[in-house]
Amino acid sequence: MIGRLAAAAAALLLAACAAFAPPETPIPPLAAVPSSFEMTGRLAVRHEGRSDIAQLRWTRRGHADTWVIASPLGNEVARIESSPSGATLTQAGGDSVDAPSFAALTEKALGVALDPDALAHALHGTPPANPPPGWTFHIDETQAAGAVTLAKRITVKKDDTVVRLVVDSYRALAD
Repeated sequence: MIGRLAAAAAALLLAACAAFAPPETPIPPLAAVPSSFEMTGRLAVRHEGRSDIAQLRWTRRGHADTWVIASPLGNEVARIESSPSGATLTQAGGDSVDAPSFAALTEKALGVALDPDALAHALHGTPPANPPPGWTFHIDETQAAGAVTLAKRITVKKDDTVVRLVVDSYRALAD
């Protein structure tokens, strides 16, 4: 009896976690698209029949990006740091992988070449003018932030690969 109650309680807890997204943080008004920002949200990748979902904290300073990827429960599982000179993926266990670019690194690690410049354009409400070959960008939902329109949900597709980004919070950073 206690085992069934515990199983039922665990199922309810998991259902409650899935049903409630993190609380939204109001977006401060922006006069222009900032060159440096931090956003938090959720990232879902479906590729070759496999689906992964994670929490994401993306910090961009100019053309240097840091992605902190965490499990749905919030445990950091990986960190990607990139600049024009290259990119490094560091896993929670300390193992690291280097590549010449963010896209090359995500291609090697995830099987999906993600372009942070193209994603930054979409995040700021404008699909990239020259998306990576074969990729289509769709801004599913937007939100006003003063003079700037920010994406709230983005879907990016190439062949059988689908990447979804949901923005929970966003803030401009000082340069």
